[in-house]
Amino acid sequence: MAHAARGFSLIELMIAMVLGLLVVAGLINLFVANRKAYQVQSGNNYLQENMRIASDRLGWSLRMVDFWGGNKAVGVTVDSSASATVTDNGDCDGNWATAITYSTTGGGGIFGYNGAASPPIDSTCIGGTANYVPGSDVLVLRYADPQVLSPGPVPVAASTITGNADRIFLLSTPGNRAELFAGSVPAPQPNATLMRYAYPYQIDMYYLRPCNVMTGSTCTASADGGQPLPTLMRMRLSDGNFVSDPVVDGIEQLKIEYGEASAATGMAPEYHSADNVGNWADVISARVSLVAVNPVRDLTVPHVATYTLGNCTYTINNGSAATTTGCAGFKPYGDKPWQFVRASQQFVVQLRNRVRG
Repeated sequence: MAHAARGFSLIELMIAMVLGLLVVAGLINLFVANRKAYQVQSGNNYLQENMRIASDRLGWSLRMVDFWGGNKAVGVTVDSSASATVTDNGDCDGNWATAITYSTTGGGGIFGYNGAASPPIDSTCIGGTANYVPGSDVLVLRYADPQVLSPGPVPVAASTITGNADRIFLLSTPGNRAELFAGSVPAPQPNATLMRYAYPYQIDMYYLRPCNVMTGSTCTASADGGQPLPTLMRMRLSDGNFVSDPVVDGIEQLKIEYGEASAATGMAPEYHSADNVGNWADVISARVSLVAVNPVRDLTVPHVATYTLGNCTYTINNGSAATTTGCAGFKPYGDKPWQFVRASQQFVVQLRNRVRG
């Protein structure tokens, strides 16, 4: 009876403990590996989703360029009431906002500014030099929003228009004439029986800002909880004032090339940076290049790579500063850039209203 009641010996207990520790250690390693895999996959999903949002928003605006309700830009009259309703924001004033033809510098349905060390457009437009990512391009697009108001010889939405005196609208008689205006609906011309369509007027300016959530009105080192994250911004008109809204964060660099087509090129587009576009009226497509970055560090491997976006090329090195060429003062995200996952994307958007005439 005494022999049968004996417990484990010390050696048996130690062996059992060692085996148990080995099993627990294996489970911990499995958990850590799964967590790292989850973080890597989440980071990839973050990058892909950010690039999808950026390409969708940019692509939609580019496809709407020079939509004037069935008329060409040269057939659109700009009433003085349209420019007068815009509050000046530096060089981004009423005349600039409604410059839908290329007779005005910076005008037309599409116009680009090549990236520079400081904002290539008046810094007042974007709230100061600190709110611009050096080396990134600026894109300006003008068009009429396709959400047409109620049509008719006198649009049924006339009361809606007069009730929004600070908004600019396009009144179009397709294939005949169109007019940008604000306030009261212009009198029918030349035929009072023709159908007229009213559209809200849009101007979009896309640029990169060094942060998403600013401290006050400026991107500082304390923005975004102390980790400023470069963000794709869209500046637009809202009741006569220019406002900037974040489109998506995590966009590190943005460059755009413009496809010019002419008789000299056999009507096949040749892509140039904004500074090298010969005639903006001949631009029929845009080639957009962007790089997205995941703000969560990944120390599993050094994420070294070279990214070429138009005339800007930069290389992420392991353990040393990044090298840049043609990027005009640009610095990649992070104090140690090689610890952050990046992804690049390039896509071409056809300016369908240009191609269709």
